[in-house]
Amino acid sequence: MPILEKLLHLKEIKFKTAAFIGRSMVCSGGGFLKLYMLIMCRLNELEDWVVKEGSMPLLHILEINDCQMLKELPDGMIFITSLKQLRVAYMGVEWKDKLSEGGADYYKVEHIPSVTFV
Repeated sequence: MPILEKLLHLKEIKFKTAAFIGRSMVCSGGGFLKLYMLIMCRLNELEDWVVKEGSMPLLHILEINDCQMLKELPDGMIFITSLKQLRVAYMGVEWKDKLSEGGADYYKVEHIPSVTFV
């Protein structure tokens, strides 16, 4: 991640299955300055994801798909005010409960116009 987040013209990332191996992913402040779309699919080892303030300032689309070990959406999502679409797929009913209006983590997504669960 420290190398990827410094690529100045990177606009889309699609992590699938073994594209990222590790328990923790950190997106640093000032990283991924032009990233528009991030898709994370079947990252089987990922447990914790940290998003620092100033990371991914232009992100519009985020998809988290079947990352079963991921515990929660990062608190840092509140800093990504450009986010227009969040799709959470195959992450279990507890994710929907936490991220829906009235849920414990709703504050992380309330600024996102389109949040869908599959």
